[in-house]
Amino acid sequence: MLSRSLIRFPKGVRTFAKALPKTKQEWQKVLSTPAPNAPPAKGSKYAGMTVNAAYHLDALEPVRKDFKYLGKVFKDPRTIEAVKNGKGSTADFVNDMNVMFQASQASKDEMKSLEGKDKPAVLKALSKYSALSPLTAQLLGSFKDEGVIEEVPIIAAEVEKLIGKVLKEVNVEIVGAAPLSDKQKAQILSVIQKYVDSDSKLLMTEKTDTSLIAGFQLLIEDRFVDMSAKRSLDNLMSKIPA
Repeated sequence: MLSRSLIRFPKGVRTFAKALPKTKQEWQKVLSTPAPNAPPAKGSKYAGMTVNAAYHLDALEPVRKDFKYLGKVFKDPRTIEAVKNGKGSTADFVNDMNVMFQASQASKDEMKSLEGKDKPAVLKALSKYSALSPLTAQLLGSFKDEGVIEEVPIIAAEVEKLIGKVLKEVNVEIVGAAPLSDKQKAQILSVIQKYVDSDSKLLMTEKTDTSLIAGFQLLIEDRFVDMSAKRSLDNLMSKIPA
């Protein structure tokens, strides 16, 4: 994965504190030096290298946003087919993806109003939207050159998980028999916080499942805690002879 001087970044491109590496040695360093807290990538070496570079170049958030979009786009077989059949250069491919990313931020009405207009007019209209970060553009070009574009959805999914680890995010899912009050949720999170690093960020989602009868279930990353009345009832029934 090396610097590509031919790739031009359109207006609206997001920037970050550190410039992209210029030499092979500089690229090797940012790609291979592990980001803190991130476990080794399991599904794709490209995911690990992406997160390493994003961390060292202060680009975690923009890269995270970019890969969420790319993961969805490249799940569509039509996108893969278009890339395979494309006759342009790698720079053309990356610039086209930038335009698609910008177009995804426009409203349906705005995109409809651009129908029939020439390419320069469309590009000018979309230039107000943010484009892929410079690092994402470089990596995307490398993925194409190395023939791994079809792996982008897998790479994107793992990038999301690894960035969450680097940022020390802890996903907490609360499933209650009834909607919990803000006070109840705060109490649950305060207890969980005692068992994770003090600087961890708890990300909570809530669901309701009336079959639980009462109480709640917790899914903290891959750890499951069942404090529902249904569990107590199931335990009781299992002890009653048939």
